[in-house]
Amino acid sequence: MFADAVEKAMKFTRPVIISYRTLDGTVVSSCASFVMLNREGWMVTAGHVFDSMTRLNDDGEKIRQANTANTDGNEHVKMDPKWVTNQSFWWGWDGVTIKNVYISREIDVAIGKLEPFNPDWILEYPVMKDPDTMRPGTSLCRIGFPFTKSTTDFSEKTQTFHIREGVLPMPFFPNDCIHTRNIYMGRSSDGYDMSYIETSTPGMRGQSGGPIFDRSCKIAGIQVKTAHLPLGFHPTIRKPNGEVVVENQFINVGLGVHVRTLTEMLDSLGVKYTSESKDRGFRVND
Repeated sequence: MFADAVEKAMKFTRPVIISYRTLDGTVVSSCASFVMLNREGWMVTAGHVFDSMTRLNDDGEKIRQANTANTDGNEHVKMDPKWVTNQSFWWGWDGVTIKNVYISREIDVAIGKLEPFNPDWILEYPVMKDPDTMRPGTSLCRIGFPFTKSTTDFSEKTQTFHIREGVLPMPFFPNDCIHTRNIYMGRSSDGYDMSYIETSTPGMRGQSGGPIFDRSCKIAGIQVKTAHLPLGFHPTIRKPNGEVVVENQFINVGLGVHVRTLTEMLDSLGVKYTSESKDRGFRVND
């Protein structure tokens, strides 16, 4: 049902590998997804993709303050071994960095420009769905890069991260769902509607920042969260040792930034994109 749409979405969806190193030498890496929007190199992903960068900035200031306080050789300020000392992104291609990034952690979305960028790297760019045509019960799909080992190593000599052999290329993983509800959470502090599309199945780790799309591959939202909704059932289970445990049952659903909110932000930031017009043709918004 989604084979043609997935084939299209694979052309504009890329992995981002996030790596950071802590003061005790631990290297942590993870993977998310992002969607290329236009030939100028603009992309969109989940806002929480940048959390480790925020930690680097915050922890870097703590380290500087601690080093200043401890200049006499005594530990007046204790260093936290989990403070972040190094951080890096790999944006789908070697040598590519992100510029002019706008991050909203309230909405959980980030929009930025990749440089250098060759528009021919992307074989097909996405089309945004007309938000007025979106109805609960519609079949949808999402893709990304879950169930992958995005392992990286840190070189003390060069102070850089390196992706281990065998990590790339990363396989896509699609999972289908239906549009269950539209969720409105008010307005963000910078004036955008915080609207989300809820889906009947959750997004997986590695799909954050990836597209949610219909059978014709029109973008309905950007996957950002998984919500856990209680079902109200509390069955009791007796363990082998005789202990009785009450189980709280719930359903996992996905949440994606609604295309209405996404296009509102793109318009505000002056980012070009292609949208589905009212007559079901396409138009470029710039």
